[in-house]
Amino acid sequence: MKPLDGVSVVEASAFIAGPFATMILADLGAEVIKVEPPRGETYRRLGELYGDSSLLFRGVNQNKDGVFLDLKDPDGLARLKGLLATADVFLTNWRPGVAESLGLTEEVVRAEFPSLIWVRVSGYGQTGPKAKNPAYDMVIHAETGAMLSTGGDGGLFLANSNVADKVTAMTAAQTATAALLARSNSGGDGMVCDVAMIDANAYFYGADISVGHRVPGQNPDPFPAQSNLGRTVLQTGDGWITLVPVSGKQLRGVLQALGLSDRWESIKADGAEHIWPRMLELMEPVLLREPAHVWRDRFAAADVPVTVVNEFEDHLSDAQVEHNGTYVSVPDPGTGQFLQVRYPGLFNGEAVQIQPKPAP
Repeated sequence: MKPLDGVSVVEASAFIAGPFATMILADLGAEVIKVEPPRGETYRRLGELYGDSSLLFRGVNQNKDGVFLDLKDPDGLARLKGLLATADVFLTNWRPGVAESLGLTEEVVRAEFPSLIWVRVSGYGQTGPKAKNPAYDMVIHAETGAMLSTGGDGGLFLANSNVADKVTAMTAAQTATAALLARSNSGGDGMVCDVAMIDANAYFYGADISVGHRVPGQNPDPFPAQSNLGRTVLQTGDGWITLVPVSGKQLRGVLQALGLSDRWESIKADGAEHIWPRMLELMEPVLLREPAHVWRDRFAAADVPVTVVNEFEDHLSDAQVEHNGTYVSVPDPGTGQFLQVRYPGLFNGEAVQIQPKPAP
């Protein structure tokens, strides 16, 4: 199964938001050609080089082919247009004004390539007071309120890693596939689609953090933000666990695992908003008496959502990850072997069947 078999994509983008979007399309079976400037895009050179590029670059450019073109040169631009002539999707993350400086205006692209879907990823959109401002992941993360709204106690929450870029990439990939369906339904008409990072992240956070601010003219409801601040990462005798009880039954299961079931009625009597703080007071000294894996097993036996806080290498060797076939080792000229992560969706129980390729 290759859901996007036969779809041709040309990408002219850099860093994460654009390249990750087209990687998703490639992982779904599309043929992706990545267009880079003669020296290669900057992300190739961030971090230690393995051959001609870094591990960061490899992580968002798997399963693509590549070509190096100087788009400021008439020959390079002509070669790009040659690629677009047979492409279904063109994805860029240029700052507004860059495409126009190359002569690739919306009008020109629609006239010369009437069936092409052009997805333009940008920081703020193509127009408006900030449209031409430079925008990277942490700028957008801070600007959408996510950095303060999830910090708690006046602190900052610095997400690991590049959440704004990746949310934008997934939105852009979904936009491209929706546009392909729309084109099929319309008889072959292409379109120009815009995905702004600030809009994608507002959409992403809309269901939780910002929901408390979405009743015009009223003070924010504090509960949505507070519900995200409940401290659920707890120290044990040798590490950390994450514990997320959300129902009365699960809260009682926590006390059961701790051997404190007799305290439930007195804790509950203080009111719902005090249950978790009271439980934390009881839990924290007890958890320090045993290692993390012991508490994980005890809470799991009580049907409480729990896990040990893993390092990345722990995740890679996890039994469920191995069972799911989440990673596959692919020959790579720069590293020898490289672990690629597969597209997460299954189709009739099967993963997408593509021939894995290293980054171009």
